[in-house]
Amino acid sequence: MVNRQKWFNLTVSCEHEKHTVPIFRACAGSRTVPLFKTLMSSYCKNDCKFCAMRCGRRTVRNRWEPMEFAKVAYKLWKMRKIEGVFLSSSVERDPDFTVERQIEAIENLRNMGFTEYVHMRVMPGTSKELIKRAAEISDRIGINIELPNKGHYEDMKLYLNFVQDILKRLRWAAKEVERLQKEDKCKAGLNSQIIVGASDETDKEIIEISDWLYHKLKAQRVYYSRFTPIKNTPLENKKPENPWREYRLYQTSFLLRDYSFHLKDFVFNDNDRLDLRHDPKFLIAEKEELMVDINSEGFKELIKIPGIGLKTAQKILESRPIRDIRTLKSLGVILKRASPFIEVNGIHQSKLTRWIN
Repeated sequence: MVNRQKWFNLTVSCEHEKHTVPIFRACAGSRTVPLFKTLMSSYCKNDCKFCAMRCGRRTVRNRWEPMEFAKVAYKLWKMRKIEGVFLSSSVERDPDFTVERQIEAIENLRNMGFTEYVHMRVMPGTSKELIKRAAEISDRIGINIELPNKGHYEDMKLYLNFVQDILKRLRWAAKEVERLQKEDKCKAGLNSQIIVGASDETDKEIIEISDWLYHKLKAQRVYYSRFTPIKNTPLENKKPENPWREYRLYQTSFLLRDYSFHLKDFVFNDNDRLDLRHDPKFLIAEKEELMVDINSEGFKELIKIPGIGLKTAQKILESRPIRDIRTLKSLGVILKRASPFIEVNGIHQSKLTRWIN
Protein backbone atom coordinates (compact mmCIF):
# COMPACT_ATOMS: atom_id res chain seq x y z
CA MET A 1 0.00 0.00 0.00
CA VAL A 2 1.52 3.29 -1.14
CA ASN A 3 0.66 6.33 0.96
CA ARG A 4 0.75 9.30 -1.39
CA GLN A 5 -0.55 12.80 -0.82
CA LYS A 6 -3.73 12.91 -2.89
CA TRP A 7 -4.88 16.44 -2.08
CA PHE A 8 -3.42 19.88 -2.66
CA ASN A 9 -4.88 23.39 -2.54
CA LEU A 10 -4.70 25.84 -5.40
CA THR A 11 -5.42 29.57 -5.29
CA VAL A 12 -7.12 31.04 -8.34
CA SER A 13 -8.36 34.57 -9.03
CA CYS A 14 -11.77 34.84 -10.65
CA GLU A 15 -13.51 38.16 -11.29
CA HIS A 16 -11.25 40.07 -8.85
CA GLU A 17 -11.82 37.51 -6.08
CA LYS A 18 -9.37 34.88 -4.88
CA HIS A 19 -10.52 31.33 -4.19
CA THR A 20 -8.49 28.60 -2.54
CA VAL A 21 -9.83 25.36 -3.98
CA PRO A 22 -9.15 21.67 -3.24
CA ILE A 23 -7.64 19.59 -6.04
CA PHE A 24 -7.73 15.81 -5.77
CA ARG A 25 -5.40 13.46 -7.63
CA ALA A 26 -7.73 10.67 -8.71
CA CYS A 27 -6.41 7.35 -9.99
CA ALA A 28 -7.29 6.62 -13.62
CA GLY A 29 -5.59 3.44 -14.68
CA SER A 30 -1.84 4.00 -14.74
CA ARG A 31 -2.03 7.77 -14.24
CA THR A 32 -3.51 10.31 -11.87
CA VAL A 33 -6.08 12.89 -12.93
CA PRO A 34 -6.49 16.25 -11.13
CA LEU A 35 -10.11 16.91 -10.18
CA PHE A 36 -11.70 19.97 -8.61
CA LYS A 37 -13.34 18.05 -5.77
CA THR A 38 -15.56 19.98 -3.41
CA LEU A 39 -18.85 20.23 -1.54
CA MET A 40 -21.59 22.45 -2.91
CA SER A 41 -22.34 23.27 0.72
CA SER A 42 -20.96 22.19 4.09
CA TYR A 43 -24.11 23.30 5.90
CA CYS A 44 -25.96 20.15 6.93
CA LYS A 45 -29.25 19.35 8.60
CA ASN A 46 -28.17 15.77 9.46
CA ASP A 47 -26.38 14.68 12.62
CA CYS A 48 -24.49 11.51 11.63
CA LYS A 49 -22.18 10.36 14.43
CA PHE A 50 -19.06 9.98 12.28
CA CYS A 51 -19.28 13.08 10.08
CA ALA A 52 -17.24 16.26 10.36
CA MET A 53 -20.15 18.23 8.88
CA ARG A 54 -22.84 16.96 11.27
CA CYS A 55 -25.20 19.74 12.27
CA GLY A 56 -24.35 19.49 15.95
CA ARG A 57 -20.64 20.17 15.42
CA ARG A 58 -18.97 23.56 15.52
CA THR A 59 -16.90 24.02 12.39
CA VAL A 60 -16.27 26.52 9.62
CA ARG A 61 -18.94 26.16 6.94
CA ASN A 62 -19.13 27.47 3.40
CA ARG A 63 -21.23 27.13 0.28
CA TRP A 64 -20.70 27.77 -3.41
CA GLU A 65 -23.15 29.78 -5.42
CA PRO A 66 -23.86 27.81 -8.62
CA MET A 67 -22.42 30.40 -11.03
CA GLU A 68 -19.46 31.05 -8.75
CA PHE A 69 -18.57 27.35 -8.78
CA ALA A 70 -18.95 27.15 -12.55
CA LYS A 71 -16.69 30.15 -13.21
CA VAL A 72 -13.93 28.87 -10.92
CA ALA A 73 -14.08 25.35 -12.36
CA TYR A 74 -14.04 26.69 -15.92
CA LYS A 75 -11.02 28.89 -15.23
CA LEU A 76 -9.13 26.00 -13.61
CA TRP A 77 -9.85 23.90 -16.70
CA LYS A 78 -8.70 26.61 -19.08
CA MET A 79 -5.52 26.95 -17.00
CA ARG A 80 -5.05 23.18 -17.43
CA LYS A 81 -5.02 22.68 -13.68
CA ILE A 82 -7.89 20.18 -13.69
CA GLU A 83 -9.28 17.49 -15.98
CA GLY A 84 -12.66 17.19 -14.34
CA VAL A 85 -14.86 18.02 -11.36
CA PHE A 86 -16.28 15.99 -8.50
CA LEU A 87 -19.22 17.73 -6.86
CA SER A 88 -20.85 16.44 -3.69
CA SER A 89 -22.55 18.23 -0.81
CA SER A 90 -23.87 18.12 2.69
CA VAL A 91 -27.66 18.14 2.86
CA GLU A 92 -28.68 21.78 3.22
CA ARG A 93 -32.42 22.30 3.91
CA ASP A 94 -33.51 19.13 2.07
CA PRO A 95 -32.17 16.74 -0.61
CA ASP A 96 -33.96 18.35 -3.57
CA PHE A 97 -32.85 21.87 -2.65
CA THR A 98 -29.24 20.66 -2.45
CA VAL A 99 -29.28 18.68 -5.70
CA GLU A 100 -31.03 21.47 -7.61
CA ARG A 101 -28.10 23.76 -6.74
CA GLN A 102 -25.61 21.09 -7.79
CA ILE A 103 -27.41 20.64 -11.11
CA GLU A 104 -27.52 24.39 -11.69
CA ALA A 105 -23.78 24.62 -11.06
CA ILE A 106 -22.96 21.83 -13.54
CA GLU A 107 -25.40 23.13 -16.15
CA ASN A 108 -23.72 26.54 -15.93
CA LEU A 109 -20.33 24.89 -16.35
CA ARG A 110 -21.49 22.84 -19.35
CA ASN A 111 -23.03 25.92 -20.97
CA MET A 112 -19.65 27.65 -20.73
CA GLY A 113 -18.20 24.91 -22.90
CA PHE A 114 -16.76 22.53 -20.31
CA THR A 115 -16.56 19.09 -21.95
CA GLU A 116 -14.50 17.14 -19.42
CA TYR A 117 -15.41 14.61 -16.74
CA VAL A 118 -18.16 15.44 -14.24
CA HIS A 119 -18.88 13.26 -11.24
CA MET A 120 -21.89 14.24 -9.15
CA ARG A 121 -22.89 12.74 -5.81
CA VAL A 122 -26.68 12.85 -5.42
CA MET A 123 -28.24 13.16 -1.97
CA PRO A 124 -30.24 10.29 -0.42
CA GLY A 125 -33.96 10.98 -0.76
CA THR A 126 -33.63 13.04 -3.96
CA SER A 127 -36.66 13.05 -6.28
CA LYS A 128 -36.68 10.86 -9.38
CA GLU A 129 -36.78 13.79 -11.82
CA LEU A 130 -33.68 15.40 -10.29
CA ILE A 131 -31.79 12.10 -10.39
CA LYS A 132 -32.64 11.90 -14.08
CA ARG A 133 -31.36 15.44 -14.70
CA ALA A 134 -28.18 14.79 -12.72
CA ALA A 135 -27.44 11.67 -14.79
CA GLU A 136 -28.00 13.53 -18.06
CA ILE A 137 -25.38 16.23 -17.34
CA SER A 138 -22.80 14.04 -15.59
CA ASP A 139 -20.37 11.35 -16.66
CA ARG A 140 -20.81 9.51 -13.38
CA ILE A 141 -23.32 9.81 -10.57
CA GLY A 142 -23.42 8.22 -7.16
CA ILE A 143 -25.31 8.04 -3.91
CA ASN A 144 -23.28 7.26 -0.81
CA ILE A 145 -24.70 4.18 0.86
CA GLU A 146 -22.30 4.77 3.81
CA LEU A 147 -23.36 1.72 5.87
CA PRO A 148 -24.40 -1.76 4.69
CA ASN A 149 -27.87 -2.10 6.19
CA LYS A 150 -30.69 -0.57 8.22
CA GLY A 151 -29.34 -1.65 11.60
CA HIS A 152 -26.14 0.33 11.18
CA TYR A 153 -28.08 3.40 10.05
CA GLU A 154 -29.90 3.37 13.37
CA ASP A 155 -26.62 2.89 15.25
CA MET A 156 -25.00 5.89 13.53
CA LYS A 157 -28.09 8.13 13.83
CA LEU A 158 -28.58 8.43 10.08
CA TYR A 159 -32.21 9.54 10.10
CA LEU A 160 -32.95 8.11 6.69
CA ASN A 161 -35.08 5.26 5.47
CA PHE A 162 -32.46 2.80 4.22
CA VAL A 163 -34.81 1.14 1.73
CA GLN A 164 -36.63 4.24 0.45
CA ASP A 165 -33.99 6.98 0.65
CA ILE A 166 -30.95 4.90 -0.31
CA LEU A 167 -31.72 1.63 -2.10
CA LYS A 168 -34.70 2.96 -4.06
CA ARG A 169 -32.73 6.02 -5.21
CA LEU A 170 -29.78 3.85 -6.22
CA ARG A 171 -32.15 1.76 -8.37
CA TRP A 172 -33.50 4.93 -10.01
CA ALA A 173 -29.97 6.14 -10.70
CA ALA A 174 -28.95 2.74 -12.13
CA LYS A 175 -31.93 2.77 -14.53
CA GLU A 176 -31.05 6.27 -15.73
CA VAL A 177 -27.43 5.29 -16.29
CA GLU A 178 -28.52 2.18 -18.21
CA ARG A 179 -30.85 4.26 -20.38
CA LEU A 180 -28.19 6.86 -21.15
CA GLN A 181 -25.56 4.23 -21.91
CA LYS A 182 -27.90 2.58 -24.41
CA GLU A 183 -28.34 5.99 -26.02
CA ASP A 184 -24.53 6.50 -25.89
CA LYS A 185 -24.99 9.62 -23.75
CA CYS A 186 -23.24 8.48 -20.58
CA LYS A 187 -19.49 7.83 -20.52
CA ALA A 188 -19.16 6.21 -17.12
CA GLY A 189 -21.84 5.03 -14.74
CA LEU A 190 -22.95 4.60 -11.16
CA ASN A 191 -20.96 4.36 -7.94
CA SER A 192 -21.31 4.46 -4.19
CA GLN A 193 -19.24 4.68 -1.02
CA ILE A 194 -19.17 2.76 2.26
CA ILE A 195 -17.63 3.89 5.56
CA VAL A 196 -15.57 1.06 7.07
CA GLY A 197 -15.27 0.73 10.83
CA ALA A 198 -17.58 3.46 12.13
CA SER A 199 -20.25 1.01 13.24
CA ASP A 200 -19.76 -2.67 14.11
CA GLU A 201 -20.45 -3.78 10.55
CA THR A 202 -18.79 -6.98 9.33
CA ASP A 203 -16.86 -7.51 6.12
CA LYS A 204 -19.51 -10.01 5.07
CA GLU A 205 -22.20 -7.32 5.33
CA ILE A 206 -20.09 -4.88 3.30
CA ILE A 207 -19.34 -7.44 0.60
CA GLU A 208 -23.00 -8.46 0.46
CA ILE A 209 -24.17 -4.92 -0.37
CA SER A 210 -21.20 -4.48 -2.73
CA ASP A 211 -22.21 -7.68 -4.54
CA TRP A 212 -25.71 -6.21 -4.97
CA LEU A 213 -24.34 -2.92 -6.28
CA TYR A 214 -22.08 -4.59 -8.83
CA HIS A 215 -24.23 -7.47 -10.04
CA LYS A 216 -27.75 -6.06 -9.73
CA LEU A 217 -27.18 -2.35 -10.39
CA LYS A 218 -24.08 -2.73 -12.59
CA ALA A 219 -22.17 -0.15 -10.55
CA GLN A 220 -18.92 1.07 -12.02
CA ARG A 221 -17.18 1.37 -8.66
CA VAL A 222 -17.75 0.96 -4.93
CA TYR A 223 -15.44 3.05 -2.77
CA TYR A 224 -14.44 2.23 0.80
CA SER A 225 -13.40 4.89 3.29
CA ARG A 226 -11.88 3.68 6.52
CA PHE A 227 -13.15 5.36 9.65
CA THR A 228 -10.91 8.01 11.22
CA PRO A 229 -12.14 9.69 14.41
CA ILE A 230 -12.99 13.39 14.23
CA LYS A 231 -12.82 15.73 17.21
CA ASN A 232 -16.08 17.00 18.66
CA THR A 233 -18.12 14.08 17.33
CA PRO A 234 -19.63 11.21 19.36
CA LEU A 235 -16.97 8.88 17.92
CA GLU A 236 -13.92 11.04 18.63
CA ASN A 237 -12.49 8.42 21.00
CA LYS A 238 -13.19 5.43 18.78
CA LYS A 239 -10.13 3.65 17.40
CA PRO A 240 -9.34 4.38 13.73
CA GLU A 241 -9.90 1.48 11.36
CA ASN A 242 -6.95 -0.62 10.24
CA PRO A 243 -5.93 0.49 6.71
CA TRP A 244 -5.40 -3.16 5.77
CA ARG A 245 -9.12 -3.76 6.20
CA GLU A 246 -9.90 -1.08 3.62
CA TYR A 247 -7.25 -2.56 1.31
CA ARG A 248 -8.66 -6.10 1.53
CA LEU A 249 -12.18 -4.81 0.87
CA TYR A 250 -10.92 -3.08 -2.28
CA GLN A 251 -9.43 -6.39 -3.39
CA THR A 252 -12.79 -8.10 -2.91
CA SER A 253 -14.47 -5.22 -4.73
CA PHE A 254 -12.41 -5.77 -7.86
CA LEU A 255 -12.99 -9.53 -7.65
CA LEU A 256 -16.74 -8.86 -7.58
CA ARG A 257 -16.64 -6.34 -10.42
CA ASP A 258 -14.04 -7.73 -12.80
CA TYR A 259 -13.66 -11.44 -11.99
CA SER A 260 -17.30 -12.55 -11.54
CA PHE A 261 -16.87 -13.56 -7.92
CA HIS A 262 -19.85 -13.43 -5.52
CA LEU A 263 -20.38 -13.14 -1.79
CA LYS A 264 -20.60 -16.94 -1.43
CA ASP A 265 -17.05 -17.36 -2.76
CA PHE A 266 -15.22 -15.40 -0.07
CA VAL A 267 -13.62 -16.83 3.06
CA PHE A 268 -14.56 -15.26 6.41
CA ASN A 269 -13.55 -16.00 9.98
CA ASP A 270 -15.99 -16.76 12.80
CA ASN A 271 -16.73 -13.03 13.12
CA ASP A 272 -17.55 -12.65 9.41
CA ARG A 273 -14.33 -10.73 8.82
CA LEU A 274 -11.72 -11.20 6.10
CA ASP A 275 -8.26 -12.45 6.98
CA LEU A 276 -6.12 -9.30 6.78
CA ARG A 277 -2.93 -11.34 6.36
CA HIS A 278 -3.83 -12.93 3.02
CA ASP A 279 -5.11 -11.97 -0.40
CA PRO A 280 -8.81 -12.98 -0.55
CA LYS A 281 -8.31 -14.45 -4.02
CA PHE A 282 -5.63 -16.80 -2.67
CA LEU A 283 -7.90 -17.92 0.18
CA ILE A 284 -10.73 -18.66 -2.25
CA ALA A 285 -8.44 -20.75 -4.45
CA GLU A 286 -7.14 -22.61 -1.42
CA LYS A 287 -10.67 -23.30 -0.09
CA GLU A 288 -11.83 -24.61 -3.48
CA GLU A 289 -8.62 -26.64 -3.97
CA LEU A 290 -8.30 -24.92 -7.30
CA MET A 291 -6.27 -26.61 -10.02
CA VAL A 292 -6.28 -25.08 -13.49
CA ASP A 293 -4.54 -26.39 -16.60
CA ILE A 294 -2.80 -23.44 -18.21
CA ASN A 295 -3.05 -24.89 -21.71
CA SER A 296 -6.63 -26.14 -21.77
CA GLU A 297 -8.87 -24.05 -19.51
CA GLY A 298 -10.74 -20.96 -20.65
CA PHE A 299 -10.49 -17.32 -19.64
CA LYS A 300 -12.98 -17.59 -16.75
CA GLU A 301 -10.93 -20.34 -15.13
CA LEU A 302 -7.56 -18.70 -15.72
CA ILE A 303 -8.56 -15.50 -13.92
CA LYS A 304 -9.45 -17.49 -10.80
CA ILE A 305 -5.75 -18.27 -10.33
CA PRO A 306 -3.98 -15.96 -7.83
CA GLY A 307 -1.20 -14.07 -9.56
CA ILE A 308 -3.04 -14.01 -12.90
CA GLY A 309 -5.01 -10.90 -13.81
CA LEU A 310 -7.31 -10.07 -16.70
CA LYS A 311 -4.61 -8.93 -19.11
CA THR A 312 -2.28 -11.77 -18.21
CA ALA A 313 -5.01 -14.37 -18.76
CA GLN A 314 -5.62 -12.99 -22.22
CA LYS A 315 -1.90 -13.12 -22.99
CA ILE A 316 -1.81 -16.77 -21.90
CA LEU A 317 -4.65 -17.62 -24.28
CA GLU A 318 -2.82 -15.91 -27.12
CA SER A 319 0.52 -17.61 -26.32
CA ARG A 320 -0.54 -21.24 -25.97
CA PRO A 321 0.87 -23.77 -25.69
CA ILE A 322 2.87 -22.70 -22.63
CA ARG A 323 5.88 -24.95 -22.12
CA ASP A 324 8.31 -23.31 -19.71
CA ILE A 325 8.69 -21.02 -16.72
CA ARG A 326 10.25 -18.22 -18.73
CA THR A 327 7.15 -17.86 -20.88
CA LEU A 328 4.85 -17.55 -17.89
CA LYS A 329 7.08 -14.96 -16.24
CA SER A 330 7.32 -12.97 -19.46
CA LEU A 331 3.52 -12.91 -19.71
CA GLY A 332 3.24 -11.35 -16.26
CA VAL A 333 2.25 -14.33 -14.09
CA ILE A 334 3.25 -13.90 -10.42
CA LEU A 335 4.56 -17.40 -9.98
CA LYS A 336 4.88 -17.32 -6.19
CA ARG A 337 1.10 -16.92 -5.98
CA ALA A 338 0.06 -18.93 -9.01
CA SER A 339 2.22 -22.09 -8.86
CA PRO A 340 0.16 -24.06 -6.27
CA PHE A 341 -2.90 -23.86 -8.51
CA ILE A 342 -1.46 -24.59 -11.96
CA GLU A 343 -1.34 -27.74 -14.06
CA VAL A 344 0.31 -28.20 -17.44
CA ASN A 345 -1.48 -30.57 -19.78
CA GLY A 346 -3.06 -32.35 -16.84
CA ILE A 347 0.16 -32.66 -14.81
CA HIS A 348 0.82 -30.74 -11.61
CA GLN A 349 4.55 -30.28 -11.18
CA SER A 350 5.93 -29.88 -7.68
CA LYS A 351 8.31 -27.26 -9.08
CA LEU A 352 7.50 -25.10 -12.07
CA THR A 353 11.18 -25.12 -13.06
CA ARG A 354 10.78 -28.83 -13.89
CA TRP A 355 8.45 -28.15 -16.79
CA ILE A 356 9.67 -29.77 -19.98
CA ASN A 357 8.56 -29.80 -23.61
